[in-house]
Amino acid sequence: MAMRLGTTRAGGRELMDAHIALRVAHGRLDNLCGASAVYAQAVEHHRHIVAWLAPARTTAERQQIAALAADTGGFVGFLTYDLGMAEDAAAHYRDAATYARQAGDLSSCTNLLGQMSRILADQGHYRRAFTLADGALHLAGTQAHPAVRSWLHAVRAHHYAYLSDTRASQADLGAAWNLLERAGDGEKPPYIAYLAAAEIGKWTGHAMVRLGRSTPSFLAAGKIALDEARAAWPTTSVRGSAELLTVSARIYAACGERAMNKQPRRYQRDPSPSATC
Repeated sequence: MAMRLGTTRAGGRELMDAHIALRVAHGRLDNLCGASAVYAQAVEHHRHIVAWLAPARTTAERQQIAALAADTGGFVGFLTYDLGMAEDAAAHYRDAATYARQAGDLSSCTNLLGQMSRILADQGHYRRAFTLADGALHLAGTQAHPAVRSWLHAVRAHHYAYLSDTRASQADLGAAWNLLERAGDGEKPPYIAYLAAAEIGKWTGHAMVRLGRSTPSFLAAGKIALDEARAAWPTTSVRGSAELLTVSARIYAACGERAMNKQPRRYQRDPSPSATC
């Protein structure tokens, strides 16, 4: 049965709050027990929200429910990818981005497109990944939240690196760091609350390890960025920590070192190929 906001304003708000609380609870279960423990419940919840959206009577109701559908759909995409179903995850993110546009939330929409771009890159489709991230940044313009734009620039820098465009990759990393300084405005969306210097440092490392294949001196900048990122990485972010350790191991191996620095040097935001490992 399709759900509605209710016949009274209070009832509608109470129902919406209950669904938001359920989404938060699913996120906690994922953090505690992993994607497989909450996947079925999250998928079913998202289906309920989508069914709720169809009969919405007013524009305000549709936007409110569509925003929730973007959130639950993006979460299902995240879980789906964590469980190894890349194509299905990309489809979930694409649908979630559509709901975000219906909600009038440009920041959410472009963030979800960026998540799709990550999946494509992980699958080795770097040109398609770049096209998607580039489109997301053009759509974001100057209106999307600085945190989202910072992250998108970091992601596109990664794609540029894999397409061997050194200057563009460096320019995007510079933009990511600059926008990060404006991200802590008190209005950072919850889906990108994790964005901090450590996250941009991780993406810097990703880009530098790739650029270092043709210009080995980039590896030093990447190593410092990753050392700093590991030192500041939150212990609760287990998935991100695993990714960070993996790219750190790659860059240390490329530098011919076995042990990771425990006390990192300061990362310079202009990662020019001047230093050596």
